[in-house]
Amino acid sequence: MRVFVTGASGFVGRWLVAELEAGGHHPIPAPGPEILDITDEPSLESWLSRGGLPDAVVHLAGIAFGPDATNDPASALRVNVGGTLAVFEVLRRLGVRPPVLVAGSSEVYGDPNPSELPLTEYSPIAARRPYGISKMAQEAVALEASVRYGFPVVITRSFNHTGPGQRPVFVVPAMARRVLAVKRGEARAIPAGNVSVERDLSDVRDVVRAYRLLIEAAATGGLHAQCTVVNVASGATVSIRWVVEELCEFAGVTAPIETDPFLVRQGEAQEIRGDRSLLTQLTQWQPRIPIQQTLADVFADAESAVASEG
Repeated sequence: MRVFVTGASGFVGRWLVAELEAGGHHPIPAPGPEILDITDEPSLESWLSRGGLPDAVVHLAGIAFGPDATNDPASALRVNVGGTLAVFEVLRRLGVRPPVLVAGSSEVYGDPNPSELPLTEYSPIAARRPYGISKMAQEAVALEASVRYGFPVVITRSFNHTGPGQRPVFVVPAMARRVLAVKRGEARAIPAGNVSVERDLSDVRDVVRAYRLLIEAAATGGLHAQCTVVNVASGATVSIRWVVEELCEFAGVTAPIETDPFLVRQGEAQEIRGDRSLLTQLTQWQPRIPIQQTLADVFADAESAVASEG
């Protein structure tokens, strides 16, 4: 199956391209934003026409880091919403209706109360920050494309995921670098925000396997719905403190965690945990990579990156 992948040069995109190839598919990676603005419909149409029409689409391109969206909400809306609209409009003008997986976010659920956990696909949508709001609007665009134009659509609500190659602005690789600084004798403490919060954390390699299984099911009619919204979650949580302690163990160091007020996010939920029952029901997906292995791989990746930088 020929699968057009937007955001293919990003963290998740690179892993997805490898997963599709391993699954026997032919990924068609879209160029990165320095070459192709995903919101530019004429350029996207021209590029996609030359590359050959796809059998399926996985739309990953967008603003993926919450603080980036907070700092520039207009850009988050332009890219996350406008880019999604452009993908559907270009496919429609080209006269094709392939299944489209839109990679959304659990941020649409906002900051749930403990009594609301685990979050299911029927949980209230209550985003309060720019990133989550942009992903809510993205979902609306995808739903309209399905209802109005007949696209088979899968919208994922993906919970936190990490792995080798993730930008160090994200919490796990950021913590890995701070622990590494202690190991290298460059710091005596590990600065952090609220380390007591607990998050549903998956390995990116498990997440892209879920995406592959979902787009395969959509392409073969296995989802039994024109538009399917599905959580991609591990169903378990870990605290940020536990993550730091595991990274310290890999590094062979002991260091205090010091709260940095600049890193504390005001009003964030104590725990966010997803229900993955629907994903398992639809695809038989189960997480395969233990989170300890994920953290070990992230720390090794940080060591390699810092060595190459130095």
